[in-house]
Amino acid sequence: MAEPDLELISTINEIDDQSFLSLCFGPSVSTRTWLLNNAEKFQLRPSLLFTVFLGFTKDPYPYVRKAALDGLSSLGNNVFEDGSMIEGCYCRAIELLNDMEDCVRSAAIRVVITWGLMLAAHSPERKQQLFDEIFVNLCSMTRDMNMKVRVNAFDAIRRLEIVSEDLLLQSVSKRVLSIFKGKKSLVQCSTDQLELLALNVAGAFVHGIEDEFYQVRRSACDALFNLIILSTKFAGEALSLLMDMLNDDSVSVRLQALETLHHMAMSNCLKLQEAHMHMFLNALKDNDGHVRSALRKLLKLVKLPDLVTFQLSFNGLLESLESYPQDESDVLSVLFHMGQNHLNMVDCIIKDVSEQIDPKSEGKLEFDSVKVIAYIVLAISALASDNHTLRIPPRIFSYAATLLGRISHALGDIMDQSTIFAYLLHNSKHIGLSDLGFNSEGVSCSATCGSSVNDIPAIASLKIPAMIHEQQQKDDDAIESVKTILLKVQDIWPLIQSGVLHEALRTLRFCKEALGVFTYGTNKYNGALAFTLQYLKILKLVAKVWSLMSSKRSYPRRTGEWGFLLGKLERGLKELRSRFTGLTKEEEQHILELMLVTCILRLSNGEVCCHLTALRKLSTIASNIQHLLKEECKEPSTFVCEVQRSLSNLGTITPKSLCSSLDLREMLKSFTLGHLEISEELKHIKAELVISDNNYEKPLYFVPGLPVGIPCQIILHNVPSERKLWFRITMDNVTSQFVFLDFLSLGGCDEVREFMYTVPFYRTPKASSFIARICIGLECWFENAEVNERRGGPKCDLAYICKEKEVYLSMIHKG
Repeated sequence: MAEPDLELISTINEIDDQSFLSLCFGPSVSTRTWLLNNAEKFQLRPSLLFTVFLGFTKDPYPYVRKAALDGLSSLGNNVFEDGSMIEGCYCRAIELLNDMEDCVRSAAIRVVITWGLMLAAHSPERKQQLFDEIFVNLCSMTRDMNMKVRVNAFDAIRRLEIVSEDLLLQSVSKRVLSIFKGKKSLVQCSTDQLELLALNVAGAFVHGIEDEFYQVRRSACDALFNLIILSTKFAGEALSLLMDMLNDDSVSVRLQALETLHHMAMSNCLKLQEAHMHMFLNALKDNDGHVRSALRKLLKLVKLPDLVTFQLSFNGLLESLESYPQDESDVLSVLFHMGQNHLNMVDCIIKDVSEQIDPKSEGKLEFDSVKVIAYIVLAISALASDNHTLRIPPRIFSYAATLLGRISHALGDIMDQSTIFAYLLHNSKHIGLSDLGFNSEGVSCSATCGSSVNDIPAIASLKIPAMIHEQQQKDDDAIESVKTILLKVQDIWPLIQSGVLHEALRTLRFCKEALGVFTYGTNKYNGALAFTLQYLKILKLVAKVWSLMSSKRSYPRRTGEWGFLLGKLERGLKELRSRFTGLTKEEEQHILELMLVTCILRLSNGEVCCHLTALRKLSTIASNIQHLLKEECKEPSTFVCEVQRSLSNLGTITPKSLCSSLDLREMLKSFTLGHLEISEELKHIKAELVISDNNYEKPLYFVPGLPVGIPCQIILHNVPSERKLWFRITMDNVTSQFVFLDFLSLGGCDEVREFMYTVPFYRTPKASSFIARICIGLECWFENAEVNERRGGPKCDLAYICKEKEVYLSMIHKG
């Protein structure tokens, strides 16, 4: 249906009940199917639709039956008071579970769960029996020959609220249990029929977990979500199945299993035993960062039964750091929560650690710093609790001098560095300040603890919620400062127009310094802070270029300063538009207007060879702004109107007559810097590129003329899945090669992706050694790069999201 077609809509509204029925019972099967699929678009009575849908479930054509069942599913949102109607629809759907067509059986499952729940709500005295019967019938479909049917069956089971414990236990056991003897028959089932259906219930979840399709396995894990809280015995059996899923080949299945386990922990149904720990902790070494993160979140909640399982979890977390050192902050945060949940176990572990201190070695622990920091975090977690009976040896805290920064970074969402320092200082008072050496971290007692050491116990007794509130206050202060700075920046435009460059730059420098205070103090608004810093750099460049343009002297332009500053300004605006996600329409329009200004400044340069390119870009940007304004139903600014008017009057011209045809100074004069309302949801797209163990003394070896692989460790932040990344490898300051980075195939999520990648470099020179420079670029979807496309490179210009790294290579010598 073409909904915007008013004539068609009026025709549809004229179709009454009689016309609809006449068309449905006509000879055309396609018309009948179409009408049933689109019945909700007609103004028909629900009771009429119910009768039509129920009748056509017996149609000889499978797609008509499917459409009728889909219609019944959608009718489930209406209220029907007649219990016999509800039960009749439910029973008909039960019959169609045995239909020959896959699509019909799949649709019948949706009707069974929808109308079965309605029937249970209408007959509360039979609720338990009805839920049991629904469960039995759905379990019979979990071994259907069609994959989609099996998935729908488990999705429907997910919606059940209560099921008898005997049935639940049967669903996780392939061996048929004697659970139906003496039971009353359920709705529509005799005792013999129910016992026959018990064969289908047997091992339903086991078969789902072992299914060859990951979609079924994932749905089976999800179906356990609500059922595990109904029975302690069933939760124990389900736990064993979910543990097996932590080694599944599919990342989505592993994540779903962890989500269900997380729900078990939240419901106090997760009872881990030592036998589970090996499988459970192996997920800490998973290749996918999302899986590791999900398991760590689970460890923050889980209640471990004894010291053995606690020690295994502790060791497992430390072992995961050997493979993924970038997870350190998250691991330490998990240890803090584990410590708070198992105070007595922390007490035992810390006592054992204190015995490992060798007095002859001046109290240095005989293990690496990772264990040191882990034990310190456990000790801090114990101190932050309300249990004052724990006795943590003060010497434990003497190792925190060089680790305070890492600890405070890991626990930043729980307490700030000043509070951590107060804890350490107060609980190591028997050792003395000089032994702690906290000055190496640049933290003074007077700055963090107040004017008196007597205030330290009060600081050390701060509760966690207060610390969280303090961090939230810091975030709020940061975003308020950003908004204040943007208001201040708006006022410098008259200074730039007046040519008071020194005062404008001084104001921008002051704003940048004020913003720098919050750069590392917040996690929530990192994107907004990075955006504002880049915006201040752009305004600084605009001010300098504007000053050169206003100057009567043309000498600086000839020296290249003009072109150099314009190039930096264009690159900066390109990064501002492409390296941030979550931009609002207003922010994008603001950036586009600055890009218009840059194009006009480029045109005023006087270089004829650049005029047509700049003019084409000017026209494209003006069109983009017009499109944005049309979407928002807003009027263009005076500056945009002036640009559009000049472009419309331009006509067909030659490059030489371009400057005289456009009144560039008049357009620039009409520009005013509007207020920028920054979005708090901005995310900064960036990358970290590390090439380990490579320098002049340890180069990579290559054979001239043959490809060489450059191993890179890469961390991507906030890169959307629809964007494209490229490696750019240059040699002797000449672009040599682009390599596409297919980061989606390497796992992870949009927020953080971590992986190793070997970049092939094909154009090795005939030289004994050389230096290649490599960086990662993000395609700017709004700008084309036809030259690179012909060379097999990116189709759009690139905005580079990491610092360029040097790679040292040396030729392999014979003999």
